[in-house]
Amino acid sequence: MLRMVFPVMAFLLVTGCGKVAELANQTRTVAAPREQVFAKMFGDGSAFAGLPLVTNGGSTRLYELVAEKGEPGFAQLVPKERPDAYKVKVAVAMEIPREAHLIYSVDDGALATGLKFTFEELAPDRTRVAFTIDELSGDDAKGLAVNRFALQKVARDALDKLDDFEEVKEPR
Repeated sequence: MLRMVFPVMAFLLVTGCGKVAELANQTRTVAAPREQVFAKMFGDGSAFAGLPLVTNGGSTRLYELVAEKGEPGFAQLVPKERPDAYKVKVAVAMEIPREAHLIYSVDDGALATGLKFTFEELAPDRTRVAFTIDELSGDDAKGLAVNRFALQKVARDALDKLDDFEEVKEPR
């Protein structure tokens, strides 16, 4: 199973590097039910299909990939600025239908960055999606720069799927 996941994650890391534009925290309101919006952005066709599903900490859906030094594919996931790293974890927690939080960490949190999507039901047919970028944290945070771009590609792809819904202007 991990042999199939490593190429997918490596592809995400490589393909995310080509985009220069930075994502910014943003909020959009669309005319669709919360569950429908969540499914469109993070359903079966998303980048997380195939990741092992683990349930702990009360999460309704937590996908997690943990790669340790010496395992096939580890070299593609570890930041080159951290050659002595021993573990890389990609966790995707999706608390349906409230939020999706993508976290990339090295050495059990020595470095961490992530993205967070929150889905707020304003009415049965209206959903506010808020997107925020977690700051890099830990020692030598610049080591995650390339991997942050990969996460941002995932975010761009998810946010682009919001274009399939009619946007609703909220009163000011």
